[in-house]
Amino acid sequence: MLVLEAPASIESAAYGNTPYFFSNEAALLFYSPALIEQLSGVAAGFQRYGTEGTLTTLSGAGTGLGGGFAAGFQYMSYDTPLSFLTERDLQSFTFTQGEHGVTEFVGSIGYARTVLGVHTGVALKYMQQIVDSTQDQTWAADFGLAKEVGRTMISLTAKNLGSDLKIVEHLCATCDPTELLVTHDLELPTQIVAGVSVEQFEVGEFDMILTSQVMRRRDGELIPAGGVEVSYWPVQGYTFRIRAGLQRVTEEDRSPFTVGAGFTGDNITIEYAFQSFDERGSAHRFGLRWH
Repeated sequence: MLVLEAPASIESAAYGNTPYFFSNEAALLFYSPALIEQLSGVAAGFQRYGTEGTLTTLSGAGTGLGGGFAAGFQYMSYDTPLSFLTERDLQSFTFTQGEHGVTEFVGSIGYARTVLGVHTGVALKYMQQIVDSTQDQTWAADFGLAKEVGRTMISLTAKNLGSDLKIVEHLCATCDPTELLVTHDLELPTQIVAGVSVEQFEVGEFDMILTSQVMRRRDGELIPAGGVEVSYWPVQGYTFRIRAGLQRVTEEDRSPFTVGAGFTGDNITIEYAFQSFDERGSAHRFGLRWH
């Protein structure tokens, strides 16, 4: 499911899809469930991939039962040739006109609390994928640990642990619906992710943050990534942010560089991030947060 590989946070998208582990953004639910306890407010995002793909996300978080709760959903739709759906991932995906319409939905709920000085959390996911007139659904879970060490936050998360999906391809559109069927297995993008963020620090009149992570994918590929933010607040309560990120890519169709910007006015943050896939598949990402 491509929705599980696409950035779930506009801020993280600007850092090469690397979260900032000191953030209180509700969308951190999708990256590090161990840190749900520090999250608050509501975050919404809309992403456009070329002319054929869209992704919408919404998340919210609060406290209770001695810890923190968060919930969210991700909804993605795109057109694609079936060969891309069964053989490619977001690293090499090109969003172009295809003969198959795909929609993917993920609903998540998570809980975290601090145990013996270590942040621990879990997020349960219900996932559904619809390809043309066929669909399948499954459940999965994320498990995470995090620890604050000095001015750094260290996070370790196992993501998308669950049963794989299946889709059915009709080889003959005019035949009986029960004839000439081929079933394709779609593996969940299981990941092990280790990350480190540095607490915000001052450089002259500016504030800076640094974040990084290394992801091990199901196919054994290691994907390091990281990002930086420089922010400036000329007036108390109003902050301007410039962001940049870098991520290892496995195909030439996708740029390793990401950029973004944000503006915070009182309790509202407006965000934007950009990444180039190719001339038809660039990703434009817009977000809004209340915190």
